[in-house]
Order: sequence, then structure tokens, then C-alpha cells
Amino acid sequence: MLSSMVEDYLEAILEIAENSGRPPTVEEIAAALKTGKETASSTIAALAREGYLEQVGDAVRLTERGAALASKVARKHTVLQCFLTEMLGIDTNSASREACTLEHGISDDTIERLSSYMSGIATMPGRMRRRRGQETVTLLDCNEGDIARVALMRGPGGHRRLLDLGVFPGEIVEVRRKLPNNSVVVRVKGCDIAISPEIARSIFVESCP
Repeated sequence: MLSSMVEDYLEAILEIAENSGRPPTVEEIAAALKTGKETASSTIAALAREGYLEQVGDAVRLTERGAALASKVARKHTVLQCFLTEMLGIDTNSASREACTLEHGISDDTIERLSSYMSGIATMPGRMRRRRGQETVTLLDCNEGDIARVALMRGPGGHRRLLDLGVFPGEIVEVRRKLPNNSVVVRVKGCDIAISPEIARSIFVESCP
């Protein structure tokens, strides 16, 4: 099993790259992990020797091996954070901190079971959790720029993947773009994701005031 420090570095590099659209610098990684630049530099060099990443100047890129492991850790974090916020009612910031601790010790099997459990809960009609009288529409019916709260996701479809990305009943999403093929690009938890029209048609949302 990788050490929690190694997993934290890989996850941080992935997150910064996804949010900025470019490979992060050593300084950015050090700032994200709240550590010194020298410590970050030595750790990054060690990870490069082990084949998890490569440095091009000051930029740090994940290798295929490093990206696979980083994505795995990030998925664990998302599933755990969703479980803590949606199932236990813990606030987002606290849930994220708890997920950072739990993600390093939890097994892949447990994560799969949690994801499957939440997927089942998310598609239950009784989980709509909408305010009385609040009208719901499908995500496909939303316009660009709309900000909405996910109320219900019907049917299995691709919802397992959406849950892994943090799209869950109660989550706030912003409609960024509607593509010519009717796919919908939404921003959730700071990231843009494209949702097929078939899936968007089965996601019911309510407008946010």
C-alpha cells in the first residue's frame, strides 16, 4: 500500500492540473499541501524516480501510472465526502477533511459498496428532498447559466459515474454549456463535466433562488 503522503501528493497534482488546465509547479504543490518548497521538491524527485511523475522544468506531470493512482485516491475522496455530507449530514468542509483521512485506509471493495449503496439511494423516488411546491425540471431542460440543485436521478444509466464525480441529490450544479449534440456541460465541485442527453433527461433539478 502506498503511504498517505505519496497519495496526497499524487491527488494534489491531479486536482491542481484539472482545475488550472495545466501541469502544476512545485510551488503550487507545496502550497496546496501546506509544506515547504524544499520538502516538496525532494518528495517530487523521489516520486519521479519511482515512475509516478515527471518534471519538465518547474512543471510536474503525472505519468500514466501516477495518474491512475491519483484518480483512484480522488475517487475514494469523492465517494467518502458524498457519503459523509449526504448520508450523515456533515458540512462540506468537515466532510472533506474527514475524507482526506479515511481515503488512505479504506479498501477498494468498501468504496465500491458505498458507491453502489448511494447510487441506489439516489434513484429512489422518496429521496427527492425538494421543498414543498418547488417545481422540478430535467437537467436537459435547463438553460446555459442556470444554477440548480439536483433533486432526483431516475434509473441506473450512468449515475454510478456521476456519483463518483460528486453529482448527487442535494448538490448544486451550474449549467455551463449546451452542446450541439444536446449534451450538457455542468460545473460541480469546481470541475466541468459533460453529461449525455440520455442521462441529463433522467436528472431532475430544482432552481436555486
